[in-house]
Amino acid sequence: MAKAERAIRAEVSGSDEGAGLRAATVGRAAADGVLGWVRRDSDGVVRIHAEGDGEAVESLLAFLRDRAADTEVAVTEVKPEGHEQFAIRGVDAGIFVVQEHRNARGTHFDLRLEVDGVLRSWAVPKGPSMDPAVKRMAIGVPDHDLAHAEFEGELGDGAVRIWDRGGYEQGGRVPWPEAIDRGHAVFVLHGERLRGGFALQRTRGGDKPQWLLIKRRDDEARPGSDVVAEAEAAGT
Repeated sequence: MAKAERAIRAEVSGSDEGAGLRAATVGRAAADGVLGWVRRDSDGVVRIHAEGDGEAVESLLAFLRDRAADTEVAVTEVKPEGHEQFAIRGVDAGIFVVQEHRNARGTHFDLRLEVDGVLRSWAVPKGPSMDPAVKRMAIGVPDHDLAHAEFEGELGDGAVRIWDRGGYEQGGRVPWPEAIDRGHAVFVLHGERLRGGFALQRTRGGDKPQWLLIKRRDDEARPGSDVVAEAEAAGT
């Protein structure tokens, strides 16, 4: 992919369009062939990263200024990030669940993300971590149907319980599920125990591909913590 000629960050403040402006920006970016992302943050500001051909980026900026004629549009020139899509951020992509499986051999955890109508799944022997310095091994396992996200009870010679669940956002520069297929997927979890950005990085292919599950460095990160041990100590 050719490097983008130009990249900008734009902030549209004071607009009462909300989701309407976000959706309109996605449509215009697709028409102009611009890549990047748009999101509406909790402060009401619509933020856009756009990169591509110089004329295409300028066309998108003209659209934003015209669409938000009565509001402020602040623009900053930035470096291209290498996006391969124009995506909406800050919107749930579906559910996630972490299920704890205990049996006579010990305990492991299964991370499941809803992707295209199924639960893409990874076995995480030691469980997730909220410490960005900790890289947890994750082993790719077969997809499960969405109904399995609600499963708790006896399974084989052990028992399963839901350890955490909630919604999640897909992130990164590459569209999903292609990001998973390529072996690097970035996402944001909104659970009770797991929150903020995470990444799955494949380290080995084969029938049982191996991955690393890594907490990203953000406001939700908890350096030095062990969320699994804390939950067990609390009896939850």
